[in-house]
Amino acid sequence: MPTVKGKLIKLEAIRGFAALYVVIYHLFLTGIIQSSSFIINTAFRFGQEAVILFFVLSGFVIKYSHERASDKSFSTYFEKRFLRIYIPLILVFAANYLLISYQEQIWLPIDFAQLAGNFFMLQDVGSLKPNVVVNPFLGNTPLWSLSYEWWFYMLFFALFFLKEDRATKLVYILGVLSAVSYLFYPNFINRLLMYLVIWWGGLLIADLFLKNEKIYFNNLKRYFLVMILISGILLVNIFMQGYCSIGEIFAQIGVHPVLEFRHFVFAILAVAIALFWHKANWKFFQYTFLPFYRLAPISYCLYISHWFLVIKATYLDDYITNLWVRTLLYLLLCMAFSYLIEVIIYNYLRVHIVGYKRKLELKSKN
Repeated sequence: MPTVKGKLIKLEAIRGFAALYVVIYHLFLTGIIQSSSFIINTAFRFGQEAVILFFVLSGFVIKYSHERASDKSFSTYFEKRFLRIYIPLILVFAANYLLISYQEQIWLPIDFAQLAGNFFMLQDVGSLKPNVVVNPFLGNTPLWSLSYEWWFYMLFFALFFLKEDRATKLVYILGVLSAVSYLFYPNFINRLLMYLVIWWGGLLIADLFLKNEKIYFNNLKRYFLVMILISGILLVNIFMQGYCSIGEIFAQIGVHPVLEFRHFVFAILAVAIALFWHKANWKFFQYTFLPFYRLAPISYCLYISHWFLVIKATYLDDYITNLWVRTLLYLLLCMAFSYLIEVIIYNYLRVHIVGYKRKLELKSKN
């Protein structure tokens, strides 16, 4: 897999594609963009699946980058993850608040409990899943996945000290037990431990890649079996909730209890398709996903900022009446904002924060 400055091109391209896809998905979901074409409407109905794809990619990237790092201490690992997640996130919190206040022409009261819950990565979407701790700050629904990502990072390091087989077995056991407990009391913890199994699939593929071993089905057989088992348990949960017909299940496809089952089924398909595509030497990849590689550097900020900068934005509505022109401008401004935050400000602050920390460490040693 070719790399540029240590980054894997194919993974970066898929990440850029997934971020833009989520934006377009939300444009269709909210009715901003409408089409009479069944094919087009169907093609942009899989925003949830794009997020699950992020989870698998994230597992690969964390394993890959951590194994290649010279300093594997928790302090360095935490510092990298914290700065990468929180610098753009805090700036997005501020921009979101200021923009909504401007659009509403009033300083909005801040729900500090909600803000704290998001800062400590406990958010999820309460309208879609039961027993959510706190909803995303200011209704920025894409933030739901950050809580999972953050705790995946922390759990990965906690498990890193175990032998790889033992860590994987523990993840599988916790995932299955959490799925069983999810039948009776779904909550943030058992959801997190269930979804860790999805994330772990990317890690297992990265491990094979780093060891130059063949990446094919037999090497991931246990992973698929556990994923199918959890999917089966979640299917039982659907029937336990009283949804017995295909029509009833499809009617609930975007909310609990069907949503979780949908996530796991897609994760199985995504990893399987990746294995087949890898075996086919990624044929046609350069004509499909590769062009989205250029969006990868801004994909994180694009994902966490598009809800208020594109989907819920209204500040141009009185000046530009053409829907397509206005939506395109919102999207371009969101991309420009993402570039400013993620490429310029984030890199500037990261370099200076890390440099300042190193100076303090040197002073303390002297």
